[in-house]
Amino acid sequence: MKIGIDIDDTMADTFDYLMPYIAEFFNIDIKYLKDNNISYSNLPKKMKEQELEFAKKYYDKVISNTPFKPKVAEYIDKIKELGHEIIVITARDKTLYTEEYKTTIEELKNNNIHYDKLICDFDKAKVCKTEKIDLFIDDSIANCRKVNELGIETILFSSKSNINNKTDLYRVNSWKEIYEKIKNTEVGKL
Repeated sequence: MKIGIDIDDTMADTFDYLMPYIAEFFNIDIKYLKDNNISYSNLPKKMKEQELEFAKKYYDKVISNTPFKPKVAEYIDKIKELGHEIIVITARDKTLYTEEYKTTIEELKNNNIHYDKLICDFDKAKVCKTEKIDLFIDDSIANCRKVNELGIETILFSSKSNINNKTDLYRVNSWKEIYEKIKNTEVGKL
């Protein structure tokens, strides 16, 4: 089976890692970000307006050092051992990065993530269709819905950006749950 996997806040705790840089750039307290559960999906208007400026200043410099969630590498290796192909699909492009592929490859290498292909593109549904993905894993409800509409199965990874949203999407809270679901389920039966 071909499995498409998102990086930010699915494999990695990217927003939490970026908090000190966000606080510095916007001259706000990290406590404000944490207390208000700020994430990519609910950036205040002023921050949203300067998001691209922030990205251009920091992403190429710091993203490759983002720590990944516990045991992600171990479970991705186990999924690969089951014979599945891993395609990393991330919404990173020249809008946010100077060298999105170089930075992302370095980040994946730094976290010992073994994968078959990397695609940096905002339109994850299009990528899933083009690449004939069987299962897509992301923390974005919108991305999962768009991919589901194409008849492709999805797993929603719980994150700060979606934890308070009710959804009928299949949801998990850990990489162990993802592995167990893939190991014990046939395609079309999630």
